[in-house]
Amino acid sequence: MTMCINVLLFVLAASGRTARGSVFLEKATDPTEAGFAGVPILEELEGVLGTEHRAATESRIKRLEEAIRPTFMAMPKGADGGLAPDGVRYVLHRIFVDRHGWYVKGLDTVGESWNSSSPAAIFQDHGGGEAHEFFDKRLSQHGFNLHHIAVLAATLEIFVHAETLDRLHAAYSLLNLSRHEDSGDEEETAQAIDTYLLLYVLGSNTSKVTPPVLANYWKHIDRVYPTWEATRTWARGVRQEVLDSEAKPAPEAFNTTVQVLETVADRYGRWQDQECRDLKTLLVNLEQASSGRVKLSTFYASALEGNWQFSENIAYLRQLGALDESDPKALRVIIPNYINAPSNCVAGSNFYSVCCIDECEGLQAHLETHIAAPDASVDRIIELVSELPSPTTTVPRTLPSQLVQRLKEIAEQHDGMVPLHSRLFAQWMHHAFPRECSYPHMTGTTKPVTADQWMKQTGGKATASKDSMQWHVDQARQRVSVETPADADAGDLGELPWSSEEELTISRPALPEPQRHEDSLWKAGRGLAFFVAVMSISLMLFRTFMKVTDAVPGVSEKQKLFV
Repeated sequence: MTMCINVLLFVLAASGRTARGSVFLEKATDPTEAGFAGVPILEELEGVLGTEHRAATESRIKRLEEAIRPTFMAMPKGADGGLAPDGVRYVLHRIFVDRHGWYVKGLDTVGESWNSSSPAAIFQDHGGGEAHEFFDKRLSQHGFNLHHIAVLAATLEIFVHAETLDRLHAAYSLLNLSRHEDSGDEEETAQAIDTYLLLYVLGSNTSKVTPPVLANYWKHIDRVYPTWEATRTWARGVRQEVLDSEAKPAPEAFNTTVQVLETVADRYGRWQDQECRDLKTLLVNLEQASSGRVKLSTFYASALEGNWQFSENIAYLRQLGALDESDPKALRVIIPNYINAPSNCVAGSNFYSVCCIDECEGLQAHLETHIAAPDASVDRIIELVSELPSPTTTVPRTLPSQLVQRLKEIAEQHDGMVPLHSRLFAQWMHHAFPRECSYPHMTGTTKPVTADQWMKQTGGKATASKDSMQWHVDQARQRVSVETPADADAGDLGELPWSSEEELTISRPALPEPQRHEDSLWKAGRGLAFFVAVMSISLMLFRTFMKVTDAVPGVSEKQKLFV
């Protein structure tokens, strides 16, 4: 018995070393610290951007690595253990939306695929293009590990910090105030912060703002931005919190003001997201059954009753991807697609817009953290989702049989496993959480833009006229005076539209031929080891049985064979 176990362990160990030895040697360099071609990435970046950026970048990298790690671990990787450009872009988009509510220009797909552009494009129009060239070149040559992605993210934050300084300088200039650290008083500093905040929430191009333009902004801010006073109050609270954390606070110091406004920019997205949650609550109150959808006629009726937000016309809703046209006679607005659309973005900068935080990404992150792999079994996903609460879903819950069957169908298309970053799984999540997860349209079929962009593209308004909205309301009343039970249940989970078209959200890098050969050897070695183990154990049991039966009187040869 002992000899059999020793032989089994030897075979398993030998097969493991044979199949994986060269891979181990390939990864002898520490993937956390190594850069490209053996040079740490920060040293290379310092040569491009200068030493003044390195210290600030290093201070951000560690916390970014920890924030990015769960998503990174769940992503499909290449043979070098790194992510391809589309994977890097996806991870960066996720981290900035989650941390700040920032939809970074060049990271968000706006209806296109994740590989439609390089994540380095975020630097293309900034800093002379050096950062763009630096990261674009390396993304084309190597997979990005966790450390590399954190460096790229930290570099973007440094550029955003520089923009904060530029906007604050503009505020001081417009107010004709001195920027010297030892000048100014509390009242002037408060004026500068208010002016900065005004320019920020309006997304103004500071180079085009003059004193008369600024005066016009102040005149109309309460109408254009109804929550302005609440925003100012919140910003003052942030400032006080920063001052309280300082050992020797200097409220009027320029550097202190910069720190305050950086904190405001970091937190504004999550603070402003409360407006998005209020908007969602209004829509859920209008919802058809449990569908995550609102009838277009109900949507417009609410607008006519005073909820002016719900006034987008059909063409604009369609381009946003927020219109469910599965039943042409009963158009519906998809709640999460509408909430997460660019039409609800507010403040902005040259790098990003502040939009609603996608609640589904938090649910996806929970799955990624617990699975820590690109794929999962049907049973594992059901186990996790059954215990995964959302703002509108209580747990534990038993998933409907149709939903379980849909998941099995997805697995059948992918060798028995469910890819976490695919269109079909995103559609399944929409069915599981219809109020939080957006319906995933096929790439290129939608083109979400802001209302201003829509008007520039089409020359028309993004809103429907009152007459048009009233027509839809009247038509709905005429069409159905009393709903049948079947009509009332039309929005139930089982009736949500389902498309079998699949797209992998993130590409899966093919392993090079040597790696494939090693994997084949590894699988063959495992198979051989298993065969040897089974044969050894079977032989041992047979011999033991023979000894036992020989020792028992009255047991015939025929009886032995029967047993």
